[in-house]
Amino acid sequence: MKYDIIIIGAGAAGLLAMRDLAKTGYHVCMLEAFGIAGGRISGIKEDFENYVETGAEFIHGKLPFTFQLLKEAGLSYEAVEGKMIGVQQGQWQSEDHYAHWDEFMQQLRKLKTDITILQFLEENFSSPEYIHLRQAVQRFSEGFDLADISKASILSVKKEWEDIDKKQYRIKGGYIQLIDHLVNSCRQLNTELYFDTCVNKIDHEEGNVTVHTTDNKKFHANKLIITVSAGVLQSGTIQFKPALTDHAIAIQGLGFGTVIKFLLEFKTSFWKEFDDETGFLLTDEEIPTWWTQLPAESNLLTGWLGGPNATKKIFEPDSSLLQTALLSLSSIFRIPPAMLQEELKNYKIINWLNQPYIKGGYSYSTLHSEKAKGILASPVNNTIYFAGEAISRSESQGTVESALQSGHDTAKMLIGHYQSEKKV
Repeated sequence: MKYDIIIIGAGAAGLLAMRDLAKTGYHVCMLEAFGIAGGRISGIKEDFENYVETGAEFIHGKLPFTFQLLKEAGLSYEAVEGKMIGVQQGQWQSEDHYAHWDEFMQQLRKLKTDITILQFLEENFSSPEYIHLRQAVQRFSEGFDLADISKASILSVKKEWEDIDKKQYRIKGGYIQLIDHLVNSCRQLNTELYFDTCVNKIDHEEGNVTVHTTDNKKFHANKLIITVSAGVLQSGTIQFKPALTDHAIAIQGLGFGTVIKFLLEFKTSFWKEFDDETGFLLTDEEIPTWWTQLPAESNLLTGWLGGPNATKKIFEPDSSLLQTALLSLSSIFRIPPAMLQEELKNYKIINWLNQPYIKGGYSYSTLHSEKAKGILASPVNNTIYFAGEAISRSESQGTVESALQSGHDTAKMLIGHYQSEKKV
């Protein structure tokens, strides 16, 4: 059988593209390496008190595609609450932001030519009085954007950092409900979904693709959309014949960070003894970022280690990572690690770089990203299209929203090309 379109990857971008294309009447097939849909949207219940997010967790502002889908699916959400608290050398800070932050933003607003975050710090804030600012900017870049500051674009994060206090939301019951809604919508249309189907090679010529899988199956179509993560694309686990040229170079120009997420459920919410409005903790510990589930009542603390420091721990076993997490919490809360271990009910550690069909966390912008995205926004011979959060040129870099928008935009472009070809 030959399909109109094959989509590789059942994440947010792939599913939205599939739904848009199938609604227009195209026969669409989706191939997904995992046994379930969602990609970097995933969660578990297991022995936890409630469902917990192992992947994407927050909606960063009132984002149009995400909120439209929530409305369609009848899903409820709630605003994230709690204070953002800094903890430096074991001392809890009363100020929301670090010293010199306003000065940093003022200098950033003057910048016209893009440079790396590291270069910006070295050129403007190199004197000893700014050491805590430099450390804070690095931690924020690595923690929030998963970025390597020696590669990351400073102008790309300018607006994001100006909006540092914008409201965030969580979906009640988990992000996976949004994925379930998209899957169900696709199943009601002219689509076929194949799970546990890992792609390793793509033969292509204009208007014709053959997709090969690791279990020696072949799928044929007129056009192809690839929505796998930038980590998978950059790893070369999917081979193209003939080899890609400009698109291959562009793929390597994307920034893609990694993260380790720590889900630690305790017997009590002991952090309330320090401040019962604790939301986010931004610290100088080895596992630097932690958050609670406010406004929900929960004994879950989530830890977050992003960027190059997470990459260094790719081979570290969970038992060792747990001890590192407990030592970090011990320093933050001044509680002996043995007491925290006794207090711990359940835990899960997700090292996203070790996930074979993901190979990382999410994207950030390098000095080469804009040019790379421009190339990847155009299909190979009007036949192979790329979509996903790393390809998106939306302002919501590295988010589910950017994946949804990229899926929508790519489907729209493909439909336009199909219609033009029919007129010829």
